[in-house]
Amino acid sequence: MRHRQQPIKVITALLILLASSGVFAKDSWKKVGRIVAIGDLHGDYEQFRAVLKMTGLIDNRGRWSGGKTHLVQTGDIPDRGPDSIKIIRDLQKLAKSARKARGYVHLLIGNHEAMNVYGDLRYVHQGEYQALINKQSLNKQSDYYQRFITYLASGETDTVFDEAFKKTWMLRYPAGYVEHRTIWEPSGELGKWVAKNNAVIRINDSLFVHGGINPHLPLLPIKTINKMIRQDLTKTPLPEGSIVDSADGPLWYRGLAQAPEETELPDLIKMLDYYKAKRIVMGHSTTQGVINPRFDGRAIVIDVGLATHYGRGMAALIIEGDILKVLHRGVEVSLPPTDDGLTSYYKSLESLEPNPEYVQKIIQQLELLDNPMPETQSPPPTLEGG
Repeated sequence: MRHRQQPIKVITALLILLASSGVFAKDSWKKVGRIVAIGDLHGDYEQFRAVLKMTGLIDNRGRWSGGKTHLVQTGDIPDRGPDSIKIIRDLQKLAKSARKARGYVHLLIGNHEAMNVYGDLRYVHQGEYQALINKQSLNKQSDYYQRFITYLASGETDTVFDEAFKKTWMLRYPAGYVEHRTIWEPSGELGKWVAKNNAVIRINDSLFVHGGINPHLPLLPIKTINKMIRQDLTKTPLPEGSIVDSADGPLWYRGLAQAPEETELPDLIKMLDYYKAKRIVMGHSTTQGVINPRFDGRAIVIDVGLATHYGRGMAALIIEGDILKVLHRGVEVSLPPTDDGLTSYYKSLESLEPNPEYVQKIIQQLELLDNPMPETQSPPPTLEGG
């Protein structure tokens, strides 16, 4: 009779397979005990490993040690650094290990993942191309060059295909470029992988997204947003008017991270109520090393500039039930439940930061708000001595 127990295991395995393939894509989780959220990685493998070790998610050998923790990486793994694919490979392995431990690795779609898929390669580090070079790369580069100039020559052009042109072209399309496009294009391995991921998820009462959800536009269900982005990322070229590359779309919107309270807060409250969430957590808009809570904790910006390109910030957001805290350079700091606690919060971070100038500016601004200058008091002299 033992064989009668197998269908349960088969069905479970099938559901996991469907979820990982994007056919059945889950985007909401409840009763998660511990969440660790980290922001943009931008090809910096060393910093990626460092932040996962700091949060206890991997051991010294890089193996998953987070147990049932849910890791949320809010997108922008590639570009600006040389090791994007190396990071992705590690995260793919960790995702499997985490599931076995009843944990989870959520890898959200950022604008830079999307850009690599639809071919906007302005920020690709040269090291990304070099990492893909193999014995056939020079032949592929030469073949691509011949097809490129044949295409140009077939139309009206005054271009002279001399050695100067070829040298410039080779710099723009180096060895490894063809391999990079092959793996990232919509039909390529990483292109398909990106299109299986979510852009927006909800865990417990928190929303997670790369850029933000514009609260001033008509709100759409999470499943609808994810479906629209996945579908558009499978098309070449990207459809005109797609939310994938829209400044108001979830991969690019910066209003919740940068706009003033009076323009965002009323609609933000309505948006969170629509999604039955208490807060929205975002990457994309880089701070200078610190996690920034806004609007009484309703919006939390976690892109601390982890990568070397942005200054090697080191912080992660930890959510355990109703307790929110920041792990900042290995030290736990409670996240204030309201804006009234922001000054104390940033003062706690000031002593931990090797370059605290950015934090000090925030503290000065907050103290001015807490203690506004009397109207009869003369303003301080300007830095120019006026």
